[in-house]
Amino acid sequence: MLYLLSVILTASILLNPAPAMAGFFEKRDIPAQQSECSECQKQALGLNPDLMGRVTEIEKKVSGSLNKNTSGNEVTLFIDLNSSSFDQAVNALAKFKNDHSGWLVKGVIVGSRNNLKAKLLQKQKFFDSGIEFSIDLSGSLAKEFNILKTPVYFINYNGSQQRLSGLAEFNEFISRLEQ
Repeated sequence: MLYLLSVILTASILLNPAPAMAGFFEKRDIPAQQSECSECQKQALGLNPDLMGRVTEIEKKVSGSLNKNTSGNEVTLFIDLNSSSFDQAVNALAKFKNDHSGWLVKGVIVGSRNNLKAKLLQKQKFFDSGIEFSIDLSGSLAKEFNILKTPVYFINYNGSQQRLSGLAEFNEFISRLEQ
């Protein structure tokens, strides 16, 4: 029975070559990708050039929005996922956002790429707070703003910029603001 089935299948493939030529067995000349390990190691992220260009474009956009003096009030938190005060800093920022709805509130996550996905999944409850978070994979934003230790709050208030390092300074700013 099995012999008869194999003979029928073979005969149908030989007599009707259309299914065999449907692209499954086609030979294509595809150039092999060359390994550019030395260039990958030179780049901060080891990304392909197109993706690296997109990362640079996004970082410039975020950097430009942080550097410009807007007439609106804005708070940007730089935080590392490994920081011991991550939870408290983001909770304080979320409370500030709820209490001051006219303010633009953003967050930038800095740090290493090691185990990034697992760390983000552990902290996913903070991304439901309504705060827009960006991720600084290459660390260029942190370097640009001279951030060595987190949390750091950048505040644009009434046309001036302030840099507050730590939750205590941020809470002090909030108390002065509410007076």
